[in-house]
Amino acid sequence: MPCPFVHLSLEERRQLARLYESGLSVSEVARRLGRHRSTIYRELKRNWWHDTEVPQAEGYWLATEQG
Repeated sequence: MPCPFVHLSLEERRQLARLYESGLSVSEVARRLGRHRSTIYRELKRNWWHDTEVPQAEGYWLATEQG
């Protein structure tokens, strides 16, 4: 059975990271990538890293994606 969705490519993840870190809203990032904003929210939630012991490393880590 074919998958009903298309995963973000590595290039899309790189663009997402650049756009989001530049201060754009999730809605604007989604518009520029041609994706639904819920896709971008899920991606950020899945790959957002937070640790109180290493606060300087907090953020979106595109290399941690699972699939």
